[in-house]
Amino acid sequence: MTLNTLKAQPIPVGDWADGQYRTLQLLSDSTINSSLTNRPLWYSGYDDLLKENPEVADSWWAQSMRGPEKRIANFFDVGIYAPVLTNTYNSELPYGENNGAAWYGRGLTTEFQGGVYLTSDYLTLTFRPHLSYTQNRDFPKPRFIPTDEDGNPQYRAIFSNIDMPYRFGPESYSDFDLGHSSARIHYKSIEAGVGTEPLWWGPGVQYALMMSNNAPGVRQLFFGTRDPLQIPFNIGSLEFRWVWGWPEDSGYFTSNDNKRFMNALNFSFSPSFMPGFTVGLTRTFHQYVPEEGLELSDYISILEAFQKTRLEELQEQGGVDAKNQLASVYFRWAFPESNAELYGEYFREDHSWDFRDFLMQPDHDRAYTIGIQKIVEGNRIDYVKINAEINSLVPNRIDDVRPQTYYYRHSRVVQGHTNGGEVLGAAVGPGSGSQYLGAEGFWGDGMLGLFVQRVEDNDFFHYEYYDTNSPNPPTSDIYRHRINLNIGLKGAYKTGPLLLNARFIWNKNYNYGRYDYGDPDISFDTVGEHDKVNLHLQLSARYLF
Repeated sequence: MTLNTLKAQPIPVGDWADGQYRTLQLLSDSTINSSLTNRPLWYSGYDDLLKENPEVADSWWAQSMRGPEKRIANFFDVGIYAPVLTNTYNSELPYGENNGAAWYGRGLTTEFQGGVYLTSDYLTLTFRPHLSYTQNRDFPKPRFIPTDEDGNPQYRAIFSNIDMPYRFGPESYSDFDLGHSSARIHYKSIEAGVGTEPLWWGPGVQYALMMSNNAPGVRQLFFGTRDPLQIPFNIGSLEFRWVWGWPEDSGYFTSNDNKRFMNALNFSFSPSFMPGFTVGLTRTFHQYVPEEGLELSDYISILEAFQKTRLEELQEQGGVDAKNQLASVYFRWAFPESNAELYGEYFREDHSWDFRDFLMQPDHDRAYTIGIQKIVEGNRIDYVKINAEINSLVPNRIDDVRPQTYYYRHSRVVQGHTNGGEVLGAAVGPGSGSQYLGAEGFWGDGMLGLFVQRVEDNDFFHYEYYDTNSPNPPTSDIYRHRINLNIGLKGAYKTGPLLLNARFIWNKNYNYGRYDYGDPDISFDTVGEHDKVNLHLQLSARYLF
């Protein structure tokens, strides 16, 4: 690939073009270029996909969503990120995920995203801030949220050791985040730079277990690939991103004010003898910044041994590492000739003690994702895209014989795997699970989709509560799991220079608040009294110039 074909700007994670990229890749019959497991992607590959499908070039969903661009002094290209205005309304409770720096509380949330970029053969600067205003109206406080001595709620999670407020304060607020902004130097497929952009690591469509755009992007230095790096002798290609980041607290987490440091790596390999197949590894370390500053070993934590017995410092700490290590392995297998893909990810919250420990219980503190996506082309409509995905962050039965923890949290790095008060990984959160099935039909100038999702909201808390608080007689509660049922409609319509998007979700919260935990009077006549229905409506407009 020449330098000119790589001159472009990165695509913001969660942007319309980001999802469009994946769809166009599955519709293409050519060899897969990017694995799509190390995002943000670059518009160079996006442009190539648009050119590979000339027979659908007139379809709105196959047209470029890039903003205008102008050549300056025959050296730089200056362009505009298409501006997007979004309004989101929740009738009763907060609801929303993968929103970057925005938080969708009860009431109205208004967001604006847009900006400019400058790019050349060796340097790219992007400025695409994320501005938001959240009405943040009051809603019923869940039972296990603590209060201060005056009875005011503490804006935190229902369990400790994680910076994940159930609400961001008692009043409306506005926020300015740098969003998808960065400065990077690059040569051919390699890049390095500084930025604040959210990442998406791994193959998940709905959720990513390690890094996603559910939280604001971490302030970071990075080094990696912006296009697959070809290995000599036609062995295959690799993609990677090594990150040195400084996550921030929400302001509602008061255990300490220690500065945090994050060292993380995403690495994937696509063998040439298995077209469309990718296997990858992610690893992340969180730690506090020592008073004397970081050492060289802190910047290369991801190279540490995977077994705790290899870490000398643990021998004096009873096996509790001062750093929180998270790791996952994943795969994605795309079949463009069948317009389909299969993917999965397996995640571990902690090291194994040694190889014997790994062999005995490889699924200790594990989470997983498995999913499939298929595009069916039609006659009356252009195509239907179907996605089914199962995610589990609920610890398994090993908890009966060996302690397990909520994922994304740690006993010593107590803010957990968060930035700005939101989880950096899967938006469903620690101890939760999701089963998702959705279909989207594209035709003419529009799209219409339907999805159904069941979410186990922190089911691990349910099991842990009844392990230590069994009623008398000792029969645990089988009816009061916190379950969300989400049934949603979404659509898009292109009219003139505007791409309009809408989403409506009927969000039923079964046993909201967990108010009756421990009450032995269990019957089908009383378990539904605290169920709550929230209506979620989102409207957005993107200007296409």
